[in-house]
Amino acid sequence: MKTTKKRRSSNTPSLRYDLFPRGLAAFLVLACAIIFYFLLLNFDKVQSFFEDVFRAIAPVFTGLLFAYLLNPAVVMLEKHLAKPLNRRFKNSSKGKKTARIISTFVTVIAVVCLIVLLFVLVVPEVAGSITAIAGELPNDLGEFTDTVNQKVQNNSRLSALYSLVSNYLAEPLENWANSGILNNASVWVGYLASGIMGAFNLVYNLCVGLIICFYLLIGKERFMRQGGKILYVLLKPNRADWILHRLNGANRTFSSAILGKILDSIIIGMLCFIGVVILRTPYPALIAVIVGVTNVIPFFGPFIGAIPSTLLVLMHDPVKALYFVIFIVVLQQFDCNILDPKIVGGSIGLPAFWSLFACLLGGGLFGLVGLLLGVPTFAVLYNLCKELIDERLRFSKLPPETLDKLGIKPELDPNAPSFFDPDEFDEEQAVVEMPLSEVPETTELPQKTE
Repeated sequence: MKTTKKRRSSNTPSLRYDLFPRGLAAFLVLACAIIFYFLLLNFDKVQSFFEDVFRAIAPVFTGLLFAYLLNPAVVMLEKHLAKPLNRRFKNSSKGKKTARIISTFVTVIAVVCLIVLLFVLVVPEVAGSITAIAGELPNDLGEFTDTVNQKVQNNSRLSALYSLVSNYLAEPLENWANSGILNNASVWVGYLASGIMGAFNLVYNLCVGLIICFYLLIGKERFMRQGGKILYVLLKPNRADWILHRLNGANRTFSSAILGKILDSIIIGMLCFIGVVILRTPYPALIAVIVGVTNVIPFFGPFIGAIPSTLLVLMHDPVKALYFVIFIVVLQQFDCNILDPKIVGGSIGLPAFWSLFACLLGGGLFGLVGLLLGVPTFAVLYNLCKELIDERLRFSKLPPETLDKLGIKPELDPNAPSFFDPDEFDEEQAVVEMPLSEVPETTELPQKTE
């Protein structure tokens, strides 16, 4: 006869019911329902409260972002400083701590210097280009309109189309020009005040975020241990190991996608500046910044940067605009086929369809941040779901032929932790087969005596 595992008796007390008796569970459910109803009635106040909270802790998120971006540089510098400092102090713990502090301080100071250099060198050039555009825009538009009119007059079909479009847009443009928006000084003063406050908040978040980043990088091991303790308290050991293992994979995905893309965009911006200077197109600094910054956005970034840049050059010189378009196409082909695979590492494990889907979903829900982080975030979730489903199907005792058709390897990686416990599946799928001699006899209930 087959030996099977004994199931837990129904009389065995459950920890869940010991901690949460039925009365307490019912009270908690009722309390949660009342709280949820209260939140729905005061949704505006609750939303305003959370907006204030997020606005207050915005420097913390800025510090987390800086710490994540600067961690590779800190680790690399710390490795070079650890050996000489250990020999000097003859104490590994003290030398390691000193190396961490020095590497973090040097990295943060370098970032501050780069930001200051950016504002000193690049921002004045961009501001000068914008000022020049504002001054030359009426003349450029007039010359461009005269050129278009000359071309249209020589072609009857274009003349009819031009008249149709002009009649269609004439009234809306006239209403917009005659409205009080352009002539209302208070509106522009409000825009200026909000812009100044936004710039002040940006500087404040950057300064406080860099300070928080410094403390996060120094004590990152302590924060990681605290997070690990919480995981092992809340989850089973095998599932906590699985989550920590997958977090390492998510870190690699985000590092290759974000850090690599930032470096790739910086190189593309520099190459674009060199090419624009060689072509002698106007506003080289502004065009290089637009192309470099928008190149961070997957799929749509090159188009978002190329279209306004081409329009700027087109209003100044149509021939140079044609040369600029050819140059941008060549530059993007170089980026997609050579530079991006070398730096970013090619694919992050996400099919092209889901990458486009992640861009559309992230951009629609969260705007620019969603466009930047949508693809790596969706790639992490996609890989997690794929691994969970594959692992669940491996434990379902399917034939190897079926697993092969589904594209699943029958064997598990011995070094990778498992989210599921094999013993749980054995208990669920085991068929209880007991010999008749071991079947307990039914006990008769005592008859009620009159």
